[in-house]
Amino acid sequence: MSSAEVPPYTVREYLPGDEHAILETFNRVFAEMDPAFEPRSMETWRWLYLANPSGWRIYVAITDDGQVISQYAGVRQRMWLEGEPAYFSQAIDSMTDPAFRRGLKRPGFFVLTGYPYAANYGGPPPDHDVIMWGLPLPAAWRMGKNFLDYEIVRTQSKLVAELERVSLPAVPGVDLEECERFPEEIVSLSDRTREEHGAIAVRDKAQLDWRFPDNPNHDYSIALARVDGELAGYAVYRKGMYDRVESGLCCDWLVPGDNPAVAAALRAWLLERARADGAEKLTAVFPDTVREWLDFQRAGFRVEPTTYFPVGRNYVPKYRMPWLYRNWYYTLGDSDIV
Repeated sequence: MSSAEVPPYTVREYLPGDEHAILETFNRVFAEMDPAFEPRSMETWRWLYLANPSGWRIYVAITDDGQVISQYAGVRQRMWLEGEPAYFSQAIDSMTDPAFRRGLKRPGFFVLTGYPYAANYGGPPPDHDVIMWGLPLPAAWRMGKNFLDYEIVRTQSKLVAELERVSLPAVPGVDLEECERFPEEIVSLSDRTREEHGAIAVRDKAQLDWRFPDNPNHDYSIALARVDGELAGYAVYRKGMYDRVESGLCCDWLVPGDNPAVAAALRAWLLERARADGAEKLTAVFPDTVREWLDFQRAGFRVEPTTYFPVGRNYVPKYRMPWLYRNWYYTLGDSDIV
């Protein structure tokens, strides 16, 4: 399609009510890309963006009659960055109506919405996003690398336990309780991790309840670990697909400090939940620079490749991708994958 055939349009930030046109284009575009795609509901869209306690990030190219041509969007994340408040954002749901795509040789609407998105949202703390990151499809990676300064953070591997080969005993002195929602005291547990990692997402009750119990698409199991009544760690589980393979999933994990008994108790709980679901494997994802990467392997998990590779762009010179590689703690639950 030539530029003369493009109807009059505006590139701007999301306005209330745009979600109807966004969702219409989103469901049509992704259905054309994936025959197994299930249309996203308005409930899910509003949960993902408007209900997020960290906020939303959305730019659209929209015609004068209200059709969304393109979108660049992200899930905002409140972070602790070297112990201080900051924001990251995960780029997701970026799309362009195929009728308006221009190919890779010149900037298209993907880039035309990406430029103001980056210019308005990226920047120094505490109000702007220090890091924008994503898990792109190959086409989006090529566009982002060529026009939006994306760089690779790492090649992501996963930790997998075959349940028939791994058995972990109960751990004395650690009490586990399952809950439907997170307690307020989760804040003190999360706060204890600030100094352990250069970058880690805020895990308070509002954020965790939004991410897991309030998710309209999945049911999760949550286990709290206590030692002498004090909250010492937690894990979140569900059975589902990751990297085109179904297994039990460690969706989130937080055990501050070097506390092997608490970690062992929560791993045993994850394995039992996976067995109860009839899963053959249990999968976890961590950066290969954190303590959990080796601890899970010592417990019988093995490293396997994935098709994912986190990419990012920094808006503060200090926090380039090599710094992010060494200092960023994340789990599957920090992304939109599970």
